[in-house]
Amino acid sequence: MGADRIGSGYFQANAAQEDLARHTTVPYSVVRATPFHESVEAAAAASTRPDGVHVPPLLLRPVSADDVAALLAHVAVGLPQFGVVETAGPEELRLEDITADVLALLSRPGPVIADARAPFFGAVLEERALLPGPDARLGHHTFTQWLESR
Repeated sequence: MGADRIGSGYFQANAAQEDLARHTTVPYSVVRATPFHESVEAAAAASTRPDGVHVPPLLLRPVSADDVAALLAHVAVGLPQFGVVETAGPEELRLEDITADVLALLSRPGPVIADARAPFFGAVLEERALLPGPDARLGHHTFTQWLESR
């Protein structure tokens, strides 16, 4: 989400790819998704320190891979959007809370520390940086449903 607004290598690479699509004569649609449910576990692994798991105090609408796949399929067979379609999960959650939920599920209890200096996949972000815009298409699968299915 917001690849064009975030200054880290990963997000800059996404923005560069989108820019290439915009400047072609080929019809296109760009689908942007908020972080996937699975990315919470990856972020926790990358943020583990001796005193706990340091994650940025972010608000997220984590989305299921199934919901993103369904939207991608719909967009792929439809008319080109010549723009961006955003998708997000159905609920707004705090990263530190869902990180604690994932760690509990993995039997890795320990402190989860909301740290404003902690990066999220290489970028230090503001609290609302990864939230979608008001026209985002919301998925149906909640984070709790995803946890229960693991």
